[in-house]
Amino acid sequence: MAGWSVLVAPALASGGPGIRALGADELSPGFAWKTRTYGARCRGGALDIRVHAGHGWRAEAEGRSARRGSLRLRVRLAGGQAASVSFVRRDGRRRRYSIRCLPAGFPEFAFERIRDGGPRLFFVANDGYLAIFDRNGAPVWWLRVEGAGADGKLLPDGTISLNTAAGLVAGEFEIRRLDGRLVRTVGSDESTDLHDLQLLPNGNYVIGTMSFRSGIDASAFGGAPDALVLDIAIEELTPAGDVVRRWDSGEHIGLDETGRWWSEIVTDGALWYDVSHWNAVEVDGRHMYLSFRNTDSIYKVDRRTGAIIWKLGGTETPESLEVRGDPGGGDPLGAQHDVRVQPNGTITVFDNRTGLPDEVPRAKRFRIDERAGTATLVEAIGDRRVTSAFCCGSARRLPSKEWLVSWGNTGVVGAYDRDGRVIYRLLTPPGQGFTYRANPVSAGELEIGELRRAMDRIYGGRRAPAPSDGPAP
Repeated sequence: MAGWSVLVAPALASGGPGIRALGADELSPGFAWKTRTYGARCRGGALDIRVHAGHGWRAEAEGRSARRGSLRLRVRLAGGQAASVSFVRRDGRRRRYSIRCLPAGFPEFAFERIRDGGPRLFFVANDGYLAIFDRNGAPVWWLRVEGAGADGKLLPDGTISLNTAAGLVAGEFEIRRLDGRLVRTVGSDESTDLHDLQLLPNGNYVIGTMSFRSGIDASAFGGAPDALVLDIAIEELTPAGDVVRRWDSGEHIGLDETGRWWSEIVTDGALWYDVSHWNAVEVDGRHMYLSFRNTDSIYKVDRRTGAIIWKLGGTETPESLEVRGDPGGGDPLGAQHDVRVQPNGTITVFDNRTGLPDEVPRAKRFRIDERAGTATLVEAIGDRRVTSAFCCGSARRLPSKEWLVSWGNTGVVGAYDRDGRVIYRLLTPPGQGFTYRANPVSAGELEIGELRRAMDRIYGGRRAPAPSDGPAP
């Protein structure tokens, strides 16, 4: 993957129609007859391509009349603008292709496709950009944002959410339309945790809010006798910002549940002790499921009473489930992320395994039997490219039983079939940031045409071909 070029696509049949980038420009992915949408690294403010009509076809591009043979096209395009190419038969049959230029600062990436399948579209956030890729590796939609924070996603009402945190602590969420227009903000820059936001069917939002306790005696765990402790309050807010429900981790999770992480969080000069480090919320009717990295556990909570129904992983408490079928045994989770509930009631989670003897991360699925007090591992997905993932990540299981997994700070996002085999991977080179959480875009949520129209509104549509366009030599 030298240079991180993206040229992964089926080979073009000899003599058939085709499009090829010239010079330093690149198509993402390489041309394939069935693939209609492409991104391009357009150097010098223009898209430079060669279009070959192929036998029985004529080629049209950016208003140029249809012609046989080949033509060289150089279109002046700013980042985000698009050009179109069509192949036309005598009987009027037409196939149209869209090529959109990536901005100069768009993160470098590579894409490899192994087999058919996987989410048709998926949403990622990386290095100041939100982006939606298709299953062929084409960036179809993107939005440049300041301080993208940890979480960015498409919400059920068709808006997008992003956290504006410039650092690693807190920032308000922005709710925007696909064309970038701001709808509202949720939370505050001072206290809103950047890790997750969920939109409920009633139109309210669920977020995490930083909550502090002072004068806490942490000496039993190697800490100060008058420590400042950071907790997380899970809040349900109306669109106007009114709090209608609140659950505070400090009132329900004991300091002893931090377990092995005390040695990590108690450091010289620490301003506060991050005893739980919340990173995900999933609301399912009356209940919510919470992931706390620094307790190595996830909790099911009654939203009305605040009671913890069960706990999976971490130190043992009266609510702890007995874990079955997991090779991790007494350590079923290690610094995990992204708990989600499946339609059949099973629970998925991205298990980082950070700091445990078997550090290889996995996407896991557990079947919970509340009456028996058990959690049985029924599925686990790994990737040979990923041997450790200190932080971050997500695991989503689709109705097709396929998976979409962000492997955290490794720079790998992958789709996998029901047997755990790789379908495709999006790869980000070291030093170019990584995707905290990858979200599949469900079938029917968005169409490619909607994304193209949104991009045209953001970037001002197309520009005319440069006068130098003409037949290819």
